[in-house]
Amino acid sequence: MGVVQPLTVVQFSITSYAFDFQKPFTFAGTTLNQRTGYILEVIASDGLKTRGEIAPLPGVSAETLKKAHHDLVEAQPHLKDFTVVLDKDDLVASLRGSVFAGFCPSVRFGVESVLFTLAAQARAVSLAEFLGGVLEDVPTAALLQGPHEKILIDARDLSGRGYRVFKLKVGDRNVPLDVKKVQDLRALIGGQGSIRLDANRVWSLKEALLFVDLAGRAQIEFIEEPLSDMGKIGEFYQATHMPVALDESLSMFADSKAVKYYVLKPTVLGGVIPCLDWMEHARQQGKKVIISSAFESPVGLKVLANLACLTEKTAGLGTERWLKGVEPLADAGGMIRKGTLG
Repeated sequence: MGVVQPLTVVQFSITSYAFDFQKPFTFAGTTLNQRTGYILEVIASDGLKTRGEIAPLPGVSAETLKKAHHDLVEAQPHLKDFTVVLDKDDLVASLRGSVFAGFCPSVRFGVESVLFTLAAQARAVSLAEFLGGVLEDVPTAALLQGPHEKILIDARDLSGRGYRVFKLKVGDRNVPLDVKKVQDLRALIGGQGSIRLDANRVWSLKEALLFVDLAGRAQIEFIEEPLSDMGKIGEFYQATHMPVALDESLSMFADSKAVKYYVLKPTVLGGVIPCLDWMEHARQQGKKVIISSAFESPVGLKVLANLACLTEKTAGLGTERWLKGVEPLADAGGMIRKGTLG
């Protein structure tokens, strides 16, 4: 069963990284050319070693990279000699009451990643198993964005590589074009694939209703953040019966009957513990959970893959192909093969 005594963090290091995107990527109105962040490596008293990632996503995360670095510096004296208890519930309680709970979300994600992973290693189990799940390969959705023809080229390539779930960015205020994208993608992937749509809260209620009327519901798993006024999702669902997924609006509308899926970004939410909390809330409310990437490197993706093992749905982790030069971190795991992350 491995070590049963608590561990102590005896050493750590922080390194920065900058990976170029394969091409400029627009997310929530912000165009990114480079993904930047930090890798936190810790060594425990028995020699166990692991890494975590701190990388707020511009335009999505509440904090900037500068703020994350500030909090990371502030966290260092508290991380040194921190006692890592080896029971999951005890570790959760310990971290809830620690100084780390007051730091920004991306720093909490990085710190919780290393501490939970150390505890799992000491128990000689995976992070997924330590958290109560079963370690397995994680089917993941392919993210599609860009001009119409490029989307179809990418979808054809990714379908050939084993992807069966595709997340398509819509909501360009050109409803007929969005409908055409979906129709063409549907025809390309055939009846075995499914489509997730993300409108990034762009459509008016009228536009969203028109989209569903023209596109139909076939093979569409859900629409994420469909409305500019998310307070009208009940009206949208009543008219269309199209399942709604929440990401940015999760804290405001999680209990709505229109909402069938919670999309959890651990980097943005603030770590392992908020994800566990939302998973429990989803279970109580009868919702489904999707773990989603904020364009982390393989270091962060490995943690996300372990969290995804606690869910029943294909994860939203197909972002690795958008970044150049992440291979040096691939020994951490978190690389996509045949549409699965392992």
